[in-house]
Amino acid sequence: MAEKVSISLFDSRTRLADHSEPAPPYFLKAQDLFVVHNGHEVFLKKIHSLSPGIPNLGNVVLAPGLATNANIFRIDDMGGFLRMDHNRSLANMLAARGFTVYLYHPGYTQRVHNRYVYQHCRESRYYHRRHMVLESLDFDFLVDVELPMVLGKVAADSGEEDVSWVGYSLGGMLMYAYLARNPQAKVHNLAAIGSPVTLNQIFIRAIPYTNMATKTLGFEEAAVVGAISQNFVPITRLIRRMPGSMLKANPLSMFLWNPFNISGKVIKVLLGKIVEPIPRSLENSFAQMIAKKLACPIYGTSVLKSMDEARRRKTNFLFFFGENDMLATPDSVLLAHEILTPKESQNLVGVRSAGHVDLVVGKNSLEKVWRPCTEWLVEKTRRRLKLLDKPEKPPVLSTALTS
Repeated sequence: MAEKVSISLFDSRTRLADHSEPAPPYFLKAQDLFVVHNGHEVFLKKIHSLSPGIPNLGNVVLAPGLATNANIFRIDDMGGFLRMDHNRSLANMLAARGFTVYLYHPGYTQRVHNRYVYQHCRESRYYHRRHMVLESLDFDFLVDVELPMVLGKVAADSGEEDVSWVGYSLGGMLMYAYLARNPQAKVHNLAAIGSPVTLNQIFIRAIPYTNMATKTLGFEEAAVVGAISQNFVPITRLIRRMPGSMLKANPLSMFLWNPFNISGKVIKVLLGKIVEPIPRSLENSFAQMIAKKLACPIYGTSVLKSMDEARRRKTNFLFFFGENDMLATPDSVLLAHEILTPKESQNLVGVRSAGHVDLVVGKNSLEKVWRPCTEWLVEKTRRRLKLLDKPEKPPVLSTALTS
């Protein structure tokens, strides 16, 4: 019997994972949400548990790094992708503990729009329409336009204004700036994973090389958007067929990850489904940050001084850094910690041997980042909700995964 060919740009095993019935033991359910402001649309993926035995711990937003979409938080510890029947990815782990998770796909995420939203989301203005990135989409636009849209939608959907925010790289930088510009923001917890305060020359030098790959992939997919299976997209198909060891040992590896701390399977998922082209307007923002350093009006001294006010609010901070990170260097994350929480020592976590990308999706991310982040959020949320006197059932990692 001939093999059935999928017509989706997601492969047949995962393309409808979010549309399946909630499965035990966590009964996780996914929902597509869209928020529009002045004609600009932002896509959020909501994941929560329907199990009556899991407490409601409120909401948490997961914000990705530069050149990635929020599905980076849905890669599990064995390199699987988008599955909903376990708690072994950061998004699923949080949802299985009782958080309502909102995955924020920034407005530059063309691939997730052209692969998924285009085909499956009738409520989106980009259903059966190619997604186009606004020419004005820069760092300021993300902070001043998209973050209020995201926080407003989360508050309206969850019925709670207070929010927890987990930002990887750019995702944490955006919230640093947002808190500086909005002193009254109701962000109760901020976990920043490899989110620098200052940038170095290596960062901007890595962007063009990243863009060569992501823009090629984006151009290739735009030519066939929504039409055929990704199995027939030549470059993506080539990536899936290449040995993982070859993908790990490329010229970018010294900038982006420690090849000994990330699997080839994860890199295939990253290159095939997660990386996003960086728009020129956003690239220019980062070039300006690096050129003007602390004098930069976007993200410089004035922002740092304003961030100092965050110490006087009730925001809790947690910082993760990779000891081998060449993009978000340890010194830059330590600076954020020194500015925001100089008197705390237990909220700074260094991950040995981790580079930038493998800090969040590396071989030891589950134990060194995802689990500590989840437990910290649970403890801070239970304290806020005054639930510390009520016993909590210890979490158990799902064994549903197969290699």
